[in-house]
Amino acid sequence: MIRLLFAALSLTVLLAACGRDGKAVGDPAPPVRLYTGGLMPLGHWGVGPIRADTLFEQPVLQGLFPDAKVSDSLFPIDADETLLTITVVQHGTTILEIDDSNAYAPNRDDPLVGKVRLLGGPVRGPRGERIGMGWREAGFDLSQCELGQGRGADTLDCARRGEGAITYDFAIRNWGTHVDLPTPAELKAGAYLQEIVWTPPVNLRPKPPAAAPKPAGSKG
Repeated sequence: MIRLLFAALSLTVLLAACGRDGKAVGDPAPPVRLYTGGLMPLGHWGVGPIRADTLFEQPVLQGLFPDAKVSDSLFPIDADETLLTITVVQHGTTILEIDDSNAYAPNRDDPLVGKVRLLGGPVRGPRGERIGMGWREAGFDLSQCELGQGRGADTLDCARRGEGAITYDFAIRNWGTHVDLPTPAELKAGAYLQEIVWTPPVNLRPKPPAAAPKPAGSKG
């Protein structure tokens, strides 16, 4: 839970540090439709049929992606820690990876989805960004970015004002130290979009603590 809270705080710090408030503008959320193929919709409201109130359960997600293989998996974070994820593979390509979260459905013990990572296939950002596109074509500058954290420690994380919690992770070939921001020459020569990440709102209620047992002989 501490790790997940840190991840949420890191996103907030990223948005604030780069002069972005994380607020979403644009069209309202479209109706939820099962995804069977074609361009994967993405906006401040979610990814394809996934919304902030979607349960982090393999059967639920399989139902939203009926033509895909949806599987539980573990992502190694370090030598003794892993993160539970669910992957969505369609036509042999991993298109989404969905993280667990510490948010729960109201009055239930069922967890909700965490970050959703768009990794490949027919996925596009709000301005047409696509996986693998170069730095210059993506249209970012370093004032919109900071060094990645956690599992994205070897990437450059970027975001635009007004797009909600959508971030863009750039991998950089032949990046020197990974401690300092890359130079313009390194960006031009080797930066490409590795994944697009949607993070659901963090104002969802965490799981309530279990009720304390009543003393013996008490009424009500």
